[in-house]
Amino acid sequence: MAITYIDVLSTLFGGRRFTAREFARRSGNPRAAKVLSDLKLRGLVERVGRGQYRCLSPGERPDLRQAEWARVHDTVLSGPDPKAWAGETALEIWTAGRYRLAPSLHSRVFHLAVPRARKDDWIRYLSAHRVATTSKKRIGARVAMTTVDDLNPTMIDGEPVVARSEIERLIRDHPALYGTAGELLIG
Repeated sequence: MAITYIDVLSTLFGGRRFTAREFARRSGNPRAAKVLSDLKLRGLVERVGRGQYRCLSPGERPDLRQAEWARVHDTVLSGPDPKAWAGETALEIWTAGRYRLAPSLHSRVFHLAVPRARKDDWIRYLSAHRVATTSKKRIGARVAMTTVDDLNPTMIDGEPVVARSEIERLIRDHPALYGTAGELLIG
């Protein structure tokens, strides 16, 4: 595993204040202010004064999962039509968020149904927006696409989802995963 700038900062300065100039001198990076600015945006360091920073401990760092998941969600909704949430994502919408299957605290898979003829367009679109579509991505968010010949989405709270009958079939076909989720379906 590669060493990162946050590793360097933690080793050099711990929790004490330091300046961008001091970081540049000790790390050898000529663009120290840019690196520190990027680390600040990612919630890893805090700017405590003009040109002065402090490394945030893991407990002080913001939880960026929701922001990343919202970015991917919004990117998909802004993508080309037609489309519909499918699988676990559609089940979550059909239950108004009352049922969610979450195998990991640090990753989220959005299931999306797209017309077979538009799959390549979707892959290009998601790639251009830095959204992963392969299972190689272990943390963050990714989109798992299913291609269909006929797509007739149902709108629930402004979001296109597959038909309720498909969700009922999903629950019925996988009782160990979805249990009594059928009782939570809306509509």
